[in-house]
Amino acid sequence: MEQWLPIVAWWVLLLVLFWWLLIVPQQRQRREREKFLSSLKPGDEVATADGICGRILSVDENMVTLRIADGVDIRVLKSGIMRRLTKEEAAKLRSVIRKGGG
Repeated sequence: MEQWLPIVAWWVLLLVLFWWLLIVPQQRQRREREKFLSSLKPGDEVATADGICGRILSVDENMVTLRIADGVDIRVLKSGIMRRLTKEEAAKLRSVIRKGGG
């Protein structure tokens, strides 16, 4: 039985290392993503996973309404919002919305 103890200890160590390196960071990333999505509010300028940029007009449980140009509003899944735009990107977006396009 004593000869198995080092082998079992190594397996336990490997499993703990695997958990620490793969599972814990993934859980942390998921919590941060959920926190980001729940913090979205009207007026935020965001980019979607498809590269569409716009200003949030309304947010509900699963959907977000974005204004992507003057008079052009779209509804996207909340999970499709990838990031908030920086101040410089947001300023450029506002000028494009005012002009009505590119």
